[in-house]
Amino acid sequence: MTLKGIIKLVQLIQEYRLTVIQWQILLVVAENPGSTITGLVKSGKLTCGTPSDIAVTVKRLGEGRHDRPGMSLIKKEQLKSDARYFKLSLSSKGKRLVEKIKNKARSYK
Repeated sequence: MTLKGIIKLVQLIQEYRLTVIQWQILLVVAENPGSTITGLVKSGKLTCGTPSDIAVTVKRLGEGRHDRPGMSLIKKEQLKSDARYFKLSLSSKGKRLVEKIKNKARSYK
């Protein structure tokens, strides 16, 4: 992708009120449903921060906090084997958004 294409992609992502890091997390979760943050970081698939940094962003992409609603793009399911970890997947809304952005970005060179 050319620099012009990258700039267009960043502008597209920003139109949907996403940061580049949020977009990276959405893409990685879309490609690896059911993975944990720790697993994605250890495998080198998520490289945008530490597991705790990424967890904050995932919370924003998901259910949010008591004082700030989330974006409802990611679902978390607690692991039965270890309650400290959550399996991540895209919500229906998250899947639609990722597909919409990917389809628009395909024309960028």
